Amino acid sequence: MNRKRLNEEEIKALCKRMRLHAMDMALAAGSRGAHVSGSLSCIEIYAVLYGTILNYDLDNPLWNDRDRFIAGKEHARLAEFPARAEMGFYPIDVLNSFEENDGLLVGHQLKREIGNEYGSMSLGMEMSFVVGKAIIAKQTQQKYHVYCLLGDAECEEGSVWESFISAAHYKLDNLTVIIDRNYMSVDGNTEELMAQLDMQKKMEAFGWESVTIDGHDIHHLIEALSHKPQGKPYAIIAKTVKGKGVSFIENNKSWHQSVLNENQYHQAVEEIQKG
Repeated sequence: MNRKRLNEEEIKALCKRMRLHAMDMALAAGSRGAHVSGSLSCIEIYAVLYGTILNYDLDNPLWNDRDRFIAGKEHARLAEFPARAEMGFYPIDVLNSFEENDGLLVGHQLKREIGNEYGSMSLGMEMSFVVGKAIIAKQTQQKYHVYCLLGDAECEEGSVWESFISAAHYKLDNLTVIIDRNYMSVDGNTEELMAQLDMQKKMEAFGWESVTIDGHDIHHLIEALSHKPQGKPYAIIAKTVKGKGVSFIENNKSWHQSVLNENQYHQAVEEIQKG
Protein backbone atom coordinates (compact mmCIF):
# COMPACT_ATOMS: atom_id res chain seq x y z
CA MET A 1 0.00 0.00 0.00
CA ASN A 2 1.71 3.17 -1.25
CA ARG A 3 0.88 6.03 1.13
CA LYS A 4 2.69 8.05 3.77
CA ARG A 5 1.11 8.68 7.19
CA LEU A 6 1.86 12.10 8.62
CA ASN A 7 2.44 13.04 12.26
CA GLU A 8 0.65 15.93 14.01
CA GLU A 9 3.26 18.57 13.16
CA GLU A 10 3.26 17.51 9.52
CA ILE A 11 -0.54 17.70 9.49
CA LYS A 12 -0.44 21.27 10.88
CA ALA A 13 1.97 22.30 8.12
CA LEU A 14 -0.23 20.54 5.58
CA CYS A 15 -3.28 22.53 6.75
CA LYS A 16 -1.49 25.82 6.13
CA ARG A 17 -0.50 24.72 2.63
CA MET A 18 -4.06 23.55 1.94
CA ARG A 19 -5.49 26.93 2.97
CA LEU A 20 -3.04 28.65 0.65
CA HIS A 21 -3.99 26.27 -2.17
CA ALA A 22 -7.65 27.07 -1.48
CA MET A 23 -6.96 30.78 -1.95
CA ASP A 24 -5.03 30.10 -5.16
CA MET A 25 -7.94 28.02 -6.48
CA ALA A 26 -10.51 30.66 -5.54
CA LEU A 27 -8.50 33.38 -7.28
CA ALA A 28 -7.98 31.20 -10.35
CA ALA A 29 -11.73 30.53 -10.53
CA GLY A 30 -12.20 34.24 -11.25
CA SER A 31 -15.76 35.32 -12.00
CA ARG A 32 -16.98 31.73 -11.69
CA GLY A 33 -16.47 32.07 -7.94
CA ALA A 34 -15.92 29.27 -5.44
CA HIS A 35 -17.28 27.86 -2.20
CA VAL A 36 -14.61 29.38 0.01
CA SER A 37 -15.87 29.55 3.61
CA GLY A 38 -17.27 26.02 3.83
CA SER A 39 -14.01 24.64 2.49
CA LEU A 40 -11.92 26.48 5.08
CA SER A 41 -13.99 25.08 7.95
CA CYS A 42 -13.08 21.48 7.11
CA ILE A 43 -9.41 21.83 6.11
CA GLU A 44 -8.20 20.02 9.25
CA ILE A 45 -10.75 17.24 8.76
CA TYR A 46 -9.52 16.57 5.23
CA ALA A 47 -5.88 16.85 6.25
CA VAL A 48 -6.25 14.25 9.00
CA LEU A 49 -8.33 11.90 6.85
CA TYR A 50 -5.93 11.88 3.90
CA GLY A 51 -2.75 12.46 5.88
CA THR A 52 -3.26 9.88 8.60
CA ILE A 53 -6.50 7.89 8.66
CA LEU A 54 -7.61 6.64 5.24
CA ASN A 55 -6.18 3.47 3.72
CA TYR A 56 -5.44 3.98 0.02
CA ASP A 57 -2.82 3.08 -2.56
CA LEU A 58 -1.56 5.83 -4.89
CA ASP A 59 -0.22 3.20 -7.30
CA ASN A 60 -3.58 1.45 -7.36
CA PRO A 61 -6.32 4.03 -6.67
CA LEU A 62 -9.05 1.44 -7.32
CA TRP A 63 -7.52 -1.05 -4.84
CA ASN A 64 -10.46 -3.09 -3.57
CA ASP A 65 -9.53 -2.80 0.11
CA ARG A 66 -9.19 1.00 0.05
CA ASP A 67 -11.32 2.90 2.54
CA ARG A 68 -14.26 4.65 0.92
CA PHE A 69 -14.55 8.38 1.58
CA ILE A 70 -17.71 10.10 0.38
CA ALA A 71 -18.01 13.88 0.45
CA GLY A 72 -21.61 14.68 1.24
CA LYS A 73 -20.40 18.23 1.65
CA GLU A 74 -19.43 18.28 -2.02
CA HIS A 75 -19.07 22.05 -2.23
CA ALA A 76 -15.93 21.91 -0.09
CA ARG A 77 -13.72 21.06 -3.05
CA LEU A 78 -11.20 23.77 -2.04
CA ALA A 79 -10.36 21.52 0.91
CA GLU A 80 -10.78 18.12 -0.73
CA PHE A 81 -8.76 18.64 -3.89
CA PRO A 82 -5.72 20.22 -2.14
CA ALA A 83 -5.65 17.32 0.33
CA ARG A 84 -5.47 14.80 -2.51
CA ALA A 85 -2.93 16.83 -4.46
CA GLU A 86 -0.67 17.11 -1.42
CA MET A 87 -0.85 13.35 -0.87
CA GLY A 88 0.05 12.63 -4.49
CA PHE A 89 -3.16 11.72 -6.32
CA TYR A 90 -2.32 14.34 -8.98
CA PRO A 91 0.18 17.21 -9.39
CA ILE A 92 -0.34 20.26 -7.19
CA ASP A 93 -0.26 22.62 -10.18
CA VAL A 94 -3.47 21.00 -11.46
CA LEU A 95 -5.34 22.76 -8.63
CA ASN A 96 -5.29 26.10 -10.45
CA SER A 97 -7.29 24.58 -13.31
CA PHE A 98 -10.25 24.01 -10.98
CA GLU A 99 -13.59 24.35 -12.82
CA GLU A 100 -11.94 24.96 -16.19
CA ASN A 101 -13.73 23.53 -19.22
CA ASP A 102 -12.48 19.98 -19.84
CA GLY A 103 -10.29 20.25 -16.73
CA LEU A 104 -9.50 17.41 -14.35
CA LEU A 105 -11.01 19.04 -11.25
CA VAL A 106 -14.63 20.17 -11.29
CA GLY A 107 -17.19 20.83 -8.60
CA HIS A 108 -19.46 17.85 -9.27
CA GLN A 109 -17.71 14.87 -10.72
CA LEU A 110 -17.03 11.16 -10.45
CA LYS A 111 -13.46 10.27 -11.36
CA ARG A 112 -12.50 7.35 -9.19
CA GLU A 113 -8.90 7.33 -10.42
CA ILE A 114 -8.32 10.63 -8.56
CA GLY A 115 -10.02 9.49 -5.37
CA ASN A 116 -13.69 10.32 -5.95
CA GLU A 117 -16.12 7.62 -4.86
CA TYR A 118 -19.34 9.51 -5.45
CA GLY A 119 -20.73 12.34 -7.53
CA SER A 120 -24.10 14.01 -7.14
CA MET A 121 -25.82 17.25 -8.01
CA SER A 122 -28.10 17.19 -4.97
CA LEU A 123 -26.96 17.53 -1.36
CA GLY A 124 -28.56 15.15 1.12
CA MET A 125 -28.55 12.10 -1.16
CA GLU A 126 -25.09 10.81 -0.31
CA MET A 127 -26.01 9.11 2.98
CA SER A 128 -28.15 6.52 1.16
CA PHE A 129 -25.13 5.73 -1.01
CA VAL A 130 -22.89 5.60 2.05
CA VAL A 131 -25.15 3.18 3.92
CA GLY A 132 -25.31 0.98 0.81
CA LYS A 133 -21.52 0.88 0.59
CA ALA A 134 -21.24 -0.13 4.25
CA ILE A 135 -23.92 -2.82 3.90
CA ILE A 136 -22.18 -4.28 0.85
CA ALA A 137 -18.89 -4.44 2.76
CA LYS A 138 -20.62 -6.30 5.61
CA GLN A 139 -22.43 -8.74 3.32
CA THR A 140 -19.34 -9.57 1.27
CA GLN A 141 -16.95 -9.52 4.25
CA GLN A 142 -14.78 -6.79 2.75
CA LYS A 143 -12.34 -4.97 5.02
CA TYR A 144 -12.75 -1.38 3.94
CA HIS A 145 -14.19 1.30 6.24
CA VAL A 146 -16.64 3.92 4.96
CA TYR A 147 -16.23 7.60 5.90
CA CYS A 148 -18.60 10.44 5.05
CA LEU A 149 -18.33 14.19 5.64
CA LEU A 150 -21.60 16.12 6.04
CA GLY A 151 -22.33 19.79 6.56
CA ASP A 152 -24.58 20.58 9.52
CA ALA A 153 -27.07 22.54 7.39
CA GLU A 154 -27.10 19.60 4.98
CA CYS A 155 -28.58 17.56 7.81
CA GLU A 156 -31.84 19.46 7.36
CA GLU A 157 -32.52 16.96 4.56
CA GLY A 158 -34.94 14.21 5.59
CA SER A 159 -33.12 11.58 3.51
CA VAL A 160 -30.06 12.03 5.73
CA TRP A 161 -32.00 11.05 8.84
CA GLU A 162 -33.65 8.09 7.12
CA SER A 163 -30.15 6.86 6.34
CA PHE A 164 -29.05 7.42 9.94
CA ILE A 165 -31.92 5.18 11.08
CA SER A 166 -30.94 2.48 8.56
CA ALA A 167 -27.27 2.57 9.54
CA ALA A 168 -28.12 1.99 13.20
CA HIS A 169 -30.64 -0.74 12.37
CA TYR A 170 -28.03 -2.68 10.39
CA LYS A 171 -25.35 -2.10 13.06
CA LEU A 172 -22.91 -0.61 10.56
CA ASP A 173 -19.82 -0.31 12.72
CA ASN A 174 -17.78 0.00 9.53
CA LEU A 175 -19.24 3.49 9.01
CA THR A 176 -17.95 6.81 10.38
CA VAL A 177 -19.75 10.09 9.66
CA ILE A 178 -18.12 13.45 10.39
CA ILE A 179 -20.50 16.39 10.68
CA ASP A 180 -18.86 19.76 10.06
CA ARG A 181 -20.66 21.72 12.78
CA ASN A 182 -19.84 25.28 11.71
CA TYR A 183 -23.33 26.60 12.58
CA MET A 184 -23.64 28.33 9.19
CA SER A 185 -25.67 27.69 6.07
CA VAL A 186 -25.88 29.66 2.83
CA ASP A 187 -28.55 31.88 4.45
CA GLY A 188 -26.98 32.40 7.88
CA ASN A 189 -26.80 30.79 11.32
CA THR A 190 -28.30 27.30 11.45
CA GLU A 191 -29.76 27.78 14.91
CA GLU A 192 -31.72 30.83 13.78
CA LEU A 193 -32.94 29.30 10.52
CA MET A 194 -33.47 25.60 11.35
CA ALA A 195 -32.01 24.71 14.73
CA GLN A 196 -29.96 21.51 14.88
CA LEU A 197 -29.58 21.75 18.69
CA ASP A 198 -27.35 19.06 20.28
CA MET A 199 -26.36 16.84 17.37
CA GLN A 200 -24.45 14.36 19.53
CA LYS A 201 -27.57 13.64 21.57
CA LYS A 202 -29.59 13.29 18.37
CA MET A 203 -27.17 10.76 16.92
CA GLU A 204 -27.09 8.78 20.15
CA ALA A 205 -30.91 8.78 20.23
CA PHE A 206 -30.81 7.34 16.71
CA GLY A 207 -28.63 4.44 17.91
CA TRP A 208 -25.19 5.75 16.98
CA GLU A 209 -22.08 6.14 19.08
CA SER A 210 -21.12 9.80 18.95
CA VAL A 211 -18.58 12.32 20.21
CA THR A 212 -18.25 16.11 19.95
CA ILE A 213 -14.79 17.60 19.37
CA ASP A 214 -12.99 20.74 18.21
CA GLY A 215 -12.84 20.21 14.46
CA HIS A 216 -9.69 22.32 14.13
CA ASP A 217 -7.73 20.38 16.77
CA ILE A 218 -5.43 17.92 14.99
CA HIS A 219 -4.83 15.71 18.02
CA HIS A 220 -8.52 15.36 18.84
CA LEU A 221 -9.38 14.66 15.20
CA ILE A 222 -6.80 11.89 14.95
CA GLU A 223 -7.96 10.41 18.24
CA ALA A 224 -11.64 10.54 17.29
CA LEU A 225 -11.17 9.23 13.75
CA SER A 226 -8.96 6.37 14.96
CA HIS A 227 -11.75 5.05 17.19
CA LYS A 228 -13.84 2.17 15.81
CA PRO A 229 -16.98 1.29 17.83
CA GLN A 230 -18.38 -2.23 17.95
CA GLY A 231 -21.92 -2.89 16.78
CA LYS A 232 -22.85 0.74 16.07
CA PRO A 233 -22.14 3.36 13.41
CA TYR A 234 -20.09 6.31 14.62
CA ALA A 235 -20.71 10.04 14.32
CA ILE A 236 -18.12 12.73 15.05
CA ILE A 237 -19.58 16.19 15.62
CA ALA A 238 -16.68 18.45 14.65
CA LYS A 239 -17.25 22.01 15.86
CA THR A 240 -15.62 24.40 13.40
CA VAL A 241 -15.58 28.02 12.23
CA LYS A 242 -16.84 28.64 8.72
CA GLY A 243 -14.08 30.46 6.85
CA LYS A 244 -11.47 29.51 9.48
CA GLY A 245 -8.15 31.30 9.07
CA VAL A 246 -9.22 34.37 7.10
CA SER A 247 -10.73 37.17 9.19
CA PHE A 248 -13.04 38.74 6.59
CA ILE A 249 -14.42 35.33 5.60
CA GLU A 250 -15.00 33.82 9.04
CA ASN A 251 -18.72 33.43 9.85
CA ASN A 252 -19.61 35.69 6.93
CA LYS A 253 -22.49 34.16 4.98
CA SER A 254 -21.66 36.15 1.84
CA TRP A 255 -18.56 33.94 1.41
CA HIS A 256 -20.49 30.68 1.12
CA GLN A 257 -19.99 31.04 -2.63
CA SER A 258 -18.23 34.17 -3.84
CA VAL A 259 -15.58 35.75 -6.03
CA LEU A 260 -12.16 36.50 -4.51
CA ASN A 261 -10.42 39.61 -5.86
CA GLU A 262 -6.67 40.34 -5.90
CA ASN A 263 -6.66 42.55 -2.80
CA GLN A 264 -8.68 40.04 -0.79
CA TYR A 265 -6.41 37.25 -2.01
CA HIS A 266 -3.27 38.99 -0.76
CA GLN A 267 -4.86 39.78 2.60
CA ALA A 268 -6.00 36.18 2.99
CA VAL A 269 -2.58 34.78 2.09
CA GLU A 270 -0.88 37.13 4.57
CA GLU A 271 -3.24 36.09 7.38
CA ILE A 272 -2.81 32.37 6.62
CA GLN A 273 0.98 32.65 6.50
CA LYS A 274 1.04 34.50 9.83
CA GLY A 275 -1.51 32.19 11.41
